Amino acid sequence: MKKVWTSLVALMVMSWMSACINSESELEIAIERDMKILRDFLERNNIDALETQLGYFYRKVESNESGQQIVNNNILGVYYEIRTIDGQLIDTHLDENKPPRLYAHSELGLVPRGINFSSGIAREGETLELFIPSHLAYGGYSFQQLIQPNSNLVVRIKFAKIYSQAQINEMEEQIIEKFITENEFEDFQKTSAGMYIRTVKEGSGVREGEGGSLVRFNYSIAQIDVNNPFANLPTGANSFQIRIGNQENQAFLNLSMLGVKVDQEIEVILPSRLGFGATTQVFPFAIRQDLFSRGLLPELARPFEPLLFKARIVSIN
Repeated sequence: MKKVWTSLVALMVMSWMSACINSESELEIAIERDMKILRDFLERNNIDALETQLGYFYRKVESNESGQQIVNNNILGVYYEIRTIDGQLIDTHLDENKPPRLYAHSELGLVPRGINFSSGIAREGETLELFIPSHLAYGGYSFQQLIQPNSNLVVRIKFAKIYSQAQINEMEEQIIEKFITENEFEDFQKTSAGMYIRTVKEGSGVREGEGGSLVRFNYSIAQIDVNNPFANLPTGANSFQIRIGNQENQAFLNLSMLGVKVDQEIEVILPSRLGFGATTQVFPFAIRQDLFSRGLLPELARPFEPLLFKARIVSIN
């Protein structure tokens, strides 16, 4: 539950490639191999693509010269399809009747890295076709039958929209309000910070959580569109503890634990800005849990999406 700041780029390169690469020279050989495979693929299929200094190829399928140039730290909404060069589908999100998938164009913004790198050569509204070597994709990582080690990729991606943080905040607010309405919740109270909280079970005793209090609790936390929590410490297990006001805590923990009592049960719906913030996005979503369990991803929460947090207070000191 603590914030983790690490270089995902370095972590993933070292961890994924180590599955099949044992030295710098072997890494260079692997990169040279992948680049040859991609060049042969492009020539064989008469594809006219530009090679970048970062080591991937691209061509513009749809241009938009009047669109805003994408720059570092832009929040992007995209539609995409990811396949291997052999045609195996890894992930697709092309239906523009659905909301786009979101990520931040930053060092920690997106896996596969090759897609993230390509963001900086596009404008809002443009569509690119990318040809990405495995070391800029999933490296030596494998997942069931979906992803095989050393897979070179063909990616079609539309950079549909650049969002401001204010627009993200509004989008998340709408998602939260829809969630509350569809589930007919009537007792959530919106706080001045922008999260929604309700008491499921009243607590006991005189002492309440306040700044500096050491609070122990059991909890679960999930994306609000997913039934199963991605983090869970249920009643009967060892409890989790925080000291209210500690700067290492996510904002929602410090805010939601103020005023609680022992045995109280609360539910909190919170926007991402009060949770884990602009975490690394992962395409496809299906591999997120596996990457986290292998230590290849610092946070399980998806970026720019609301969360549902449930807690039962065990003790306050």
